[in-house]
Amino acid sequence: MRKAGRVLLDILTNVIANVVFWIGLGVTAAAVVRVAQRRFRRFFGLDANQQLAACLSNLWTTATSTRPRGYSVSLHELRASEAITRLFGSASFRLPDVVRGLVDAIYLGGHRYDFRTAVSPAPTDDPKNFPELAGNLIVVGAAARNRVRRLYLDENLLSLRISNELPDAGPHQSPPDQRYVEVLTGADVGRRVTSDSLELAVVEKVRDTVRGTTVVFCLGRRGDTTWAATEYLARNWRALQREFGDAPFALCLGFREVGYGYDYHPPRRLLALRT
Repeated sequence: MRKAGRVLLDILTNVIANVVFWIGLGVTAAAVVRVAQRRFRRFFGLDANQQLAACLSNLWTTATSTRPRGYSVSLHELRASEAITRLFGSASFRLPDVVRGLVDAIYLGGHRYDFRTAVSPAPTDDPKNFPELAGNLIVVGAAARNRVRRLYLDENLLSLRISNELPDAGPHQSPPDQRYVEVLTGADVGRRVTSDSLELAVVEKVRDTVRGTTVVFCLGRRGDTTWAATEYLARNWRALQREFGDAPFALCLGFREVGYGYDYHPPRRLLALRT
């Protein structure tokens, strides 16, 4: 009897220990994710506005169509949108799948946000009427093809500009000595960042106080570099949040040749501004 009682006691002790362990794990995981989710929402402006859209460039022009407006998206930016969708489509907080599923079901359900992918207005449309301006944005692509990016440049809300975003840059590739990122504001206004061996890209976060939104820009001089800049944001938002907190910032990055292989390599940081 004593032996049987001891066995039952051992079983009961193990059951209680397992219950306490899993409850403790759940509480710890919920606490960790609660902090990470709070930082995530504040970084992308979702604490104040639950709407966010990825705005891709629009390659459509009146010269290639008889319609009054249209939409055409590059392969590079479609791949860039996949990185953003991956980021916002799940709780990517490096937790085990079982725990992540539990957190998704219980915790994230109370903090829903509206995420969608949109295409920049056509050249014949006024970008100020773009409905997604009412929410937070991740703007993908340079001003030559992305009218929302051009709008923010025209409103003087940006700190960095790539040389091919100048009004007279034209559609063709500029020679290497004319490829640069220019500082538009602050003590370093007019400064130009160049590189002989790296492709330049910009990742910039601004606070649109007029519209009450947060806007993050990811762009390169070329489509593949725009994809790389977007991938950089998706992979490094935690590090950026730790470095800059909720403050706006602007980064000039240098990527090695990317091409169509979509082989991501961490860039060199050529310039960092806290704006």
